[in-house]
Amino acid sequence: MTRTVYQEAIATRTATRNQNELTKMQQYRLQLKSITDKLREMALTSGRKEASCNQLLRECYQLTNTELDTFEGWQAKGAHVRKGQHAYLFWGKPIQSEAGYSYFPVQFLFAREQVAFAQA
Repeated sequence: MTRTVYQEAIATRTATRNQNELTKMQQYRLQLKSITDKLREMALTSGRKEASCNQLLRECYQLTNTELDTFEGWQAKGAHVRKGQHAYLFWGKPIQSEAGYSYFPVQFLFAREQVAFAQA
């Protein structure tokens, strides 16, 4: 899976809603859902039914052999995200809402190559 799939998914994300009416988080969710749907479709046609959405996203982002963590996670490890780096979107663990439904939040993760450790 290549970045062209990722770029195509972004380009073809939902046209039925006006992007200006959505919050930034809703836009990220729609973007991630669009990418995931395309990757899942490709995985099913290639016989990879057992692959999780996040596994497919790691392959799409070409991050199969790198450590990922949140902004706060890297800070806790003594590193900082380099200027100009953008997070990769992944699905988080399901959360139970107060309204009684569960949903998968969007996780913003940075790769090891995007951070620098403070010099001692």
